[in-house]
Amino acid sequence: MTVSVSVLAHGLAEGFTGYAPDAFTKAPALSRFLSRSRRRAFAARSPEEAALSLFGQRARQSALPVAPYSYLADTGRMPQQYCLRADPVHLQVDSGGLILFDAATFTLRREESRALSDSIGHWLSQDGWQLNASHPRRWYLCGANAQQLATQPLSLVRGKSVGGVLPQGQDASQWLARCNEIQMLMTSHPVNQQRAARGLPQVNSLWIWGGGVLAERSACRYSKVFANDVLVRGLCLHAATPCEPEPQHAQALLQHLEKSERALLVLDGCSAVAAYQDFPRWNEAVEGYEQQWFVPLLKALLTGRLQSLELLPLNGYRYRMVFHQAWHLWKRSRSYQDILACENTA
Repeated sequence: MTVSVSVLAHGLAEGFTGYAPDAFTKAPALSRFLSRSRRRAFAARSPEEAALSLFGQRARQSALPVAPYSYLADTGRMPQQYCLRADPVHLQVDSGGLILFDAATFTLRREESRALSDSIGHWLSQDGWQLNASHPRRWYLCGANAQQLATQPLSLVRGKSVGGVLPQGQDASQWLARCNEIQMLMTSHPVNQQRAARGLPQVNSLWIWGGGVLAERSACRYSKVFANDVLVRGLCLHAATPCEPEPQHAQALLQHLEKSERALLVLDGCSAVAAYQDFPRWNEAVEGYEQQWFVPLLKALLTGRLQSLELLPLNGYRYRMVFHQAWHLWKRSRSYQDILACENTA
């Protein structure tokens, strides 16, 4: 069975500081894989940049056209105009500035999302923008004119101060002014007044990012993709590549693959907990990766069921192991955190 599997695992290479080496969960299969595999450069530093690159879409880090593809996945429709993500977030005052918390950290009911987006959408329509909030946690702005904006992906901003990562570019000042107006509108909105009365975080801002249009279709190197990520699902729809939800474990993945197939698996269990520096839950996620994925996938390599296994942890490199490398028993095994942390700062 000549099957190849690539694993995109955002958050796995998070460099937690202040913890003793023995505080990290042991992952001997992952450590063995990284120690024996061959590495090569992979410059993508965000899951969005990585996904676009893997699907053959050229993009600069400051101009990742995420919105049109995730719009396609969320709505089932091809956006006919320039599209921006305008995701509802909570900004919290902290000693380090305004810290951004995305909607993964709080509950936003569909009726709350609709009430907020109706008010904001009516205000933005005066400038020719249409707001689509069919998904309560992911909103979209569509307009006829492309914007000169350099923005940061939400995945790299959440849990951090927004002070140094606000939009830049020719149209940035206009959007910053709009966002200030939107923040005042949202803070005084009845939805947020009611949330505050219930002790819930206010949905008090939008994060504008990921603007662009759909590119021409390019050939996808993968015959099957397994992912819950909305951007990846949208890229698959655009490329007419089969995409299924992330399986629970490696055995379920392998059952779906046939001879000579190349599969992409996107694991995001470490993503949010790494962004918000939740070390205990990150440790639990790594333990889950080890038992559900790396132990059985390494075994599949050793037995020849897999021809190759590749890991993209977004630390500047991609790691690939083929069948015969799995038997390089003479290679000393280093811990996964030493390999990933050391190279993450290289």
